[in-house]
Amino acid sequence: MLKSHIRLGKLFGIPVNIDVSWLLIFIWVTWSLAGSYFPQRHLSWSTALTWGVAVVTSLLFFASVLLHELGHALVARSQGTPVSEITLFIFGGVAQIADEPESPGKEFRMALVGPLISLVLSAFFGLLYLATRRADGPVSAVGSFLAGVNLSLGLFNLIPGFPLDGGRVLRAVLWAARRDLTQATRWASWVGQAVAYLFILSGIVSIFRGDWLGGVWIAFIGFFLDNAARSAYHQLTLRRLLDGHVVGEIMSQECVLLPPQLTLDVFVEQYLLPRGQRCFSVGNRERVLGLLTVHNVSMVPRERWTATHVADVLTPLDRLRVVAPSTSLWDALQQMTKDGVNQLPVLKDGELQGMLTREGLLTFIHNRSQLGI
Repeated sequence: MLKSHIRLGKLFGIPVNIDVSWLLIFIWVTWSLAGSYFPQRHLSWSTALTWGVAVVTSLLFFASVLLHELGHALVARSQGTPVSEITLFIFGGVAQIADEPESPGKEFRMALVGPLISLVLSAFFGLLYLATRRADGPVSAVGSFLAGVNLSLGLFNLIPGFPLDGGRVLRAVLWAARRDLTQATRWASWVGQAVAYLFILSGIVSIFRGDWLGGVWIAFIGFFLDNAARSAYHQLTLRRLLDGHVVGEIMSQECVLLPPQLTLDVFVEQYLLPRGQRCFSVGNRERVLGLLTVHNVSMVPRERWTATHVADVLTPLDRLRVVAPSTSLWDALQQMTKDGVNQLPVLKDGELQGMLTREGLLTFIHNRSQLGI
């Protein structure tokens, strides 16, 4: 499975990634600065100087976004909430916070710190511009642009539409008032969708006025916000549904153990097709060697099935993500989604206990949802 991001390193122990979409927006911002923004304001600059300043400005812009997200992450971690990583992508960045805040106050502080950092950065670059504007050189140009863009970033994120920072502040206020996180999230999500529709409408108006590029971009942001608002509420609802339940409750214990010497043709005819399973364990009573999936088999040409044993093409156990019977269903679902797999082996004290499948999880979710539990 190809990864969609590149690991840059760690800041304060938090992994920092850039999504491939970030590269596209970085190129677009740099090209816009070098192609029109700086040349229109600094006619005496050489081409090399213009492009050099554009690249530096783009890097500082994304460093500003990174500091914005780092603020969220450090406040969350200081309040006892784990942070798995920070990822820069086409719309800016996101801090992957592993859990919902425990209280409205923690939510409020965590949400507000990002825009505050952006506004402080805006003030810093504004002062840098004021201190160097007489020279009218690269430093003042960078300061002017970054003061404006950080101001825009801070104010945009204060819009009270979930899941923007302002929407999270709104959710914290509603949560504190009603003492109901789910209801607060529902209302904040509705406000977020309303904000998204305004963006979409504004984009459509801009398109009809002739600003195709700006209009499409604004509408695209609107669609993104609408999807993010809906997803955030659905995710919380799903998490509440899975709370208190562990893998051991729904794992399949009917794990067929295949002998390592079994050939693929016999496996397909006698095990795979009749049973309808997609994943089998391989080994013996003393030791499980790994798992065999439909994907493993499909990588071998059919004419070689009779001479290929299941042990030759299995995925070794030490290369698999595994869970324990006591692992929460929410954590297991997150692991499945992150790794893009449809099943997870369930191990306890090194022994295979069963298999957690995506189908089993979906059935559990559907049944509880249908019963209103």
